[in-house]
Amino acid sequence: MSTHDPRQVIEDLRNHLAMHDRRLSFLFGAGTSIAVNIASTPPAGEKPKHKALIPGIDGLTEICLKAVCDMGECQANAWDKLVSQCKDDKCYANVEQILSRVRIKIDAIGEGEILVGLDRKKLIEIEKMICSTIAKTVSPDEKTIPEHTPHDDFASWVKKINRIVPIEIFTTNYDLLLEMAFEMARVPVFDGFVGTHRPFFYPECLDDEDQLPKSNWIRLWKLHGSVNWVLENRPEGKRIVRSIPTESGELILPSHRKYDESRKQPYVGYIDRLSQILNSEHALLIICGYSFSDDHINAILYGAMDNRKTTNIYAMQLMDLNEKDELVQAALRRPNLTVIGPNGGVISGMWGIWQLSQPVDKKTYSFMDTAFDSNALPEDKGSPAAVSNDLRGMMRIGDFNWFCRFLNSMGADLQ
Repeated sequence: MSTHDPRQVIEDLRNHLAMHDRRLSFLFGAGTSIAVNIASTPPAGEKPKHKALIPGIDGLTEICLKAVCDMGECQANAWDKLVSQCKDDKCYANVEQILSRVRIKIDAIGEGEILVGLDRKKLIEIEKMICSTIAKTVSPDEKTIPEHTPHDDFASWVKKINRIVPIEIFTTNYDLLLEMAFEMARVPVFDGFVGTHRPFFYPECLDDEDQLPKSNWIRLWKLHGSVNWVLENRPEGKRIVRSIPTESGELILPSHRKYDESRKQPYVGYIDRLSQILNSEHALLIICGYSFSDDHINAILYGAMDNRKTTNIYAMQLMDLNEKDELVQAALRRPNLTVIGPNGGVISGMWGIWQLSQPVDKKTYSFMDTAFDSNALPEDKGSPAAVSNDLRGMMRIGDFNWFCRFLNSMGADLQ
């Protein structure tokens, strides 16, 4: 079986990140929020447990399923029919897929018609229930949020480094964990909203670099909406403003199809921005916590790598990989897509499992131990007796906790 040296992979990633003038961006998915652990400290001798502050897509789906079923039997039956339609379309029946189909049916249904056993009014009620349930779930009471999160580590790293080109962060998450961490670290953030009383979304700035803040600001683009966005009806028309988190979830936008132009603006503006960034010369995108479940985003990623060979993407994955995975197959055809899983990865278009060429040494132990859980012992005062012959191990930077620790372990090199 083919192998890859994790030390070489980590050193290459460090070198990419150390280029101060390279356009660097991140794509964060639900896995970054799942990484926040609120489980109680286990008794001595027991293995630590993990309880996510905010559940992933599967957890959200179960919570929304219960909420819809509690509405009544006809709503529960409608959910089952929507799940069957997802399966017929050969797609995973998660809450985002369900919500997309509900919205499409709301658009398509006529007066007096019935779809999945429901009229238009009941379909709208289901849509509102799903959105409000998501909003409540991803907006935990601040008292339940740990004093320190991996998002704080990420913000700390951002604050330490100097870059000529601004960092741009794209996220599919609706929660405010990143915003809270940046504010705590006093890192200025721009998200496309302007104003001081009720900031409104200003799409024109996303296409004009001169209107965007410069390198000491973080640019944060929330692809699927946010719990603190509100749709306002004003005399001059509808517009989206940023406010306090609401439980309506009206700006939860996981589907590609939106109700009207005012709701569509952020999604299209941010997606276009992602495409623009990836199609710039020598762009580097680091992905963590994203499971490649959004076909539209995937098309942007793959299209950019196919069209511009200098675009490089590192996709950190939390779960073990195998050669038959769709992401692995996509990387085998694209040498500029590096996929890193715990057990193995795809480097320069080749699949392999992790195996050190030699045990880590004193110079590299500090950062290698953070990124790679090695079975090979480091050198101990030059004594070869301390070195294990087992050079295998597990890459752990697909876990957002370890990824942020890795970034901070190299922060001094990037100042």
